[in-house]
Amino acid sequence: MDSEIWTFFVTCFISVLAITNPLSTIGLYLSLMKNEKADERARVAFRASLVAFCVLVFFALTGFFIFQIYGITIESFRIAGGVILMIIGLNMLFPPKSENGKASVFAGQVYIVPLAIPMTSGPGAITTVVVLASQATNYWFEASLWSAIFLACAVNFVVLKFSNVIDRKVGKDGIAALVKIMGLLVCAVAVQFMINGLRAAFPMLGNAAA
Repeated sequence: MDSEIWTFFVTCFISVLAITNPLSTIGLYLSLMKNEKADERARVAFRASLVAFCVLVFFALTGFFIFQIYGITIESFRIAGGVILMIIGLNMLFPPKSENGKASVFAGQVYIVPLAIPMTSGPGAITTVVVLASQATNYWFEASLWSAIFLACAVNFVVLKFSNVIDRKVGKDGIAALVKIMGLLVCAVAVQFMINGLRAAFPMLGNAAA
């Protein structure tokens, strides 16, 4: 595999995994599934991950079409996406005291709302895949992005399926620490998005930096 494609795949996987952050969904998932049997828990985890995968691939494929409809440039979306990701990352690092994982629940469809949307494939994840899709210059790069999304959603499924084991082994403090590490990664991705967007929109900034 070409080194550029491999690097792009790794970048996509880390970015998508960091922003989907399956560890942050464990608490809500366990609370929703506390009265369910193991097979039902696994089924919900699989369906939630599958729905999230479909949502993210859909936006990765249709991002440019949406841009054309609303006259949005990729540079402006990168900057706006960076701002959104920065807010999400800061909320992961410093969670609001008023929100303790509360989310609306639609009876019988918890794998769609809130587990798949917005916990896994929320605005931040959608923004991430759309921006990454804009950097896919050929089929191999696009395939790398889809593979990265699939792998990140597969990790999400494994984490949810074995969430009770993870919660018991790592503990609340361990999970909180891992979530903050993910938040730091999200902030780093946000800064890079904004840098790339500003350099593309204002080429003189790149010349000044050089």
